[in-house]
Amino acid sequence: MKMKKIAVTISSLLIAASAQAADINLKFQSSNFTGEQVYSIQKQWADKVEASSNGRIHIDLFPLNSVLQSSDMLTGVRNNIIDGAIATAAMYSGDDAGFGLIGDTISAWNSDEDILKFYYYGGGFEVVDKIFQAYGAKLIGVSVTGAESLPSKIKLEKVEDFEGVKMRAPSGPIQKLFAKMGASPVGLPGSEIYTALEKGIIDAADFSTLANNQSQGVHDIAKYPIYPGIHSSPTVHVIMNLKKWNSLSSNDQEFLVNHFKGMALDSLLKAHYEDSIAYGEAIKNGVTPIAWSPEEKAKVRVYAQDIWKEISENSEVGKMYYDTLIEFLDSQGMLKE
Repeated sequence: MKMKKIAVTISSLLIAASAQAADINLKFQSSNFTGEQVYSIQKQWADKVEASSNGRIHIDLFPLNSVLQSSDMLTGVRNNIIDGAIATAAMYSGDDAGFGLIGDTISAWNSDEDILKFYYYGGGFEVVDKIFQAYGAKLIGVSVTGAESLPSKIKLEKVEDFEGVKMRAPSGPIQKLFAKMGASPVGLPGSEIYTALEKGIIDAADFSTLANNQSQGVHDIAKYPIYPGIHSSPTVHVIMNLKKWNSLSSNDQEFLVNHFKGMALDSLLKAHYEDSIAYGEAIKNGVTPIAWSPEEKAKVRVYAQDIWKEISENSEVGKMYYDTLIEFLDSQGMLKE
């Protein structure tokens, strides 16, 4: 035990010394907790910043709620309580409903790759960066967590099957979507989903990837996950304090943007890889994944498009994003599907 304490102390001293040696020290917070796959990827990339920048830049990444509540992180970044945040913009819908659409553009994408195409080639990065800058933050990267699976205790094979289903869903566009589909949305934190399914408080849940649900034992209760999911992956946004960003050299700015592009690819590929493995394990354990037909997915997209438009009509932020989104989807032939 004594040796373990010594090792921890040495490790802490090395981390502190490393931070002191860097020219630029930044404190970021994630909206994910330490046990999540996505947090481990974020932490790896934050830690790589120092080595990749030849020791010039050091980032400490803190997990969910360790400094601020997730909903307060944009305000915290603007007020320099933290230097940066890694979270879906949907967390900031309390600041403006448009952020809910930006963070969770329900049923817009045919694949996770479409999200990255939109941001890095279709004008998404520029418009969302402009929006964040108005709130005192700078967008420096985006990534995806993998399309969410929907674990369910009952078979949900088409839109009509959602009628009366008690469905866990986060607040914002996704709750509106399930309500349009006839479900009864229930707001619950992710930590309570397993118990809520077990006790019958909910019948199904919009929560995480197939692999994460499998590892947490959710499929022991909810044996009919909808997979692939039916409403697209949320987008994760890496932001930092605008004044601090402006104080960096152009070389350091370019380095950070390019560095976090790598995290986008890593998070996408790893989520897909682990989902494929989890799918095989789930089948062996008697789980029955439900894949929806293109026709039923198209019905969901029609509902979703109404919600996009509704948000855009009531939010300037949402309108800026919506216009760029529609232009991109139209250029890719995705509005007709």
